[in-house]
Amino acid sequence: MATNFQPRGDIKVIMGSGAKALGTAHAADDTWNELQVVDFNIEHASAPVEVAPSRSGIYGQVESQGHHRPDTQIYEVTLTMRGTPTAVLKSCLALFGDGASACELTSASNTGSMKDNVSNANQVTLLFANAGSDSSESTPNDDVVMAGCMATQMVLREDVGTNGGELVVETTFISAYQPVETALTPSSTPTLDQAAPKNIFNLTTSTLDGEALVLNNFEITIARPLARVHHQGSGAAYKPFGYVQTGPYEVTGSLTAKRDDSIHDLIAHIKGDSAGIALSLAESSDLTISLPDVMIDNSKPEVSDFLLQTIPFRAFGASETANIISITIA
Repeated sequence: MATNFQPRGDIKVIMGSGAKALGTAHAADDTWNELQVVDFNIEHASAPVEVAPSRSGIYGQVESQGHHRPDTQIYEVTLTMRGTPTAVLKSCLALFGDGASACELTSASNTGSMKDNVSNANQVTLLFANAGSDSSESTPNDDVVMAGCMATQMVLREDVGTNGGELVVETTFISAYQPVETALTPSSTPTLDQAAPKNIFNLTTSTLDGEALVLNNFEITIARPLARVHHQGSGAAYKPFGYVQTGPYEVTGSLTAKRDDSIHDLIAHIKGDSAGIALSLAESSDLTISLPDVMIDNSKPEVSDFLLQTIPFRAFGASETANIISITIA
């Protein structure tokens, strides 16, 4: 009986980045950032079971019907991070290929060639230090490493009633490469993210079509669909030929604001006029989130101790080259 165990508090989430052949984990001497992760999940190399049909005349399933399908597996990890510039910039890099402020998403944005073993500057490696289950080897496999990770979604949220108003970044990464338990220690100390998160109480601008809103909270989601491309057989650990993006980026979100004259002044857009309007959220410096062309999507009042208005929205580009969203952060 094994006696080792793994305290959750010992696990550090460290991200490797920089150009690398897709599917190859970043090396010990590459760039590593230790993020302010507050919640996470961990994947393990595994395979779902697919069951073939039962023949007529029996009411049980027999072993020959079961087939493991590692060739279809996609591993998914969601990291919830304090909203620092590093958390935002690294997420934007892996999601739409722009990791330098201002991060701009247009209809032309992409994360480059996502072909196996071809250099890609936007993939990341996720290192879960101290998460390996094996401590019995002469060199213990202390860590879990996920290579070839691309982001499929980033959520930015701030709320006056949660986390002291801090910005929360929740980013979902996928990989079709099997996670491995190994010992991976960056040769230089990973850059520790010690920056202060952005905060809703520091917003100096929160306008929709020029109307100043008193916000209770906001949430913005940038998402895209990715799929794995087939597999290269058991000898290659069923790794994919790469990834494909199967649909466009979608940028959606919601604002919850005090219901007042500013809400009334937006009535034509709330009723629906198929016209894009500008949304701007900004601190006095070092944070500007600009969505130049959003449409309000079925806004409703919300009854609380005082009346609020929830304003869901969807963002568009005014043209195929225009920004859908731009995030300036430092």
